[in-house]
Amino acid sequence: MREINVEGNIDAPVGAIWGVLADFPNIADWNGGVKKSFSTNDQTDGVGATRHCDLSPAGGLEETVVEWDEGKRLVISIDSTSKLPFKSGLATMSFDEVNGATAMSIHYAYEPRFGPLARLLGPLLDKQLSKGFTGFLSDLESTAQAKA
Repeated sequence: MREINVEGNIDAPVGAIWGVLADFPNIADWNGGVKKSFSTNDQTDGVGATRHCDLSPAGGLEETVVEWDEGKRLVISIDSTSKLPFKSGLATMSFDEVNGATAMSIHYAYEPRFGPLARLLGPLLDKQLSKGFTGFLSDLESTAQAKA
């Protein structure tokens, strides 16, 4: 397993951020890195909600919410992937509201594909995933501000 951490300050209250994230199946509506998303079961929020995401420019994910502590912590399991350089992962998002803004951290642990070659490619993959999560935070901030 490899791990990365991304942190950012979002100029919006936790409630607005959580409102965006709570619409779990529809991440493609606001995240520029996701071309298409939809629920894959009858549950659309909370522990047990699942979704499929087609990523931009290519690849896909199957995800499940495994922890849902409203306004404090959200943990999403990446159960499987297609056409991506990693097999699975666990994204843990934590929130801390300070003076109407939110400090948010993302810890992402993932299992790369390609066996021993993954050790060589790991730093490059870490950099690309960090860039993707930074874009996620930016898109989340814009959307949460519009909803606040």
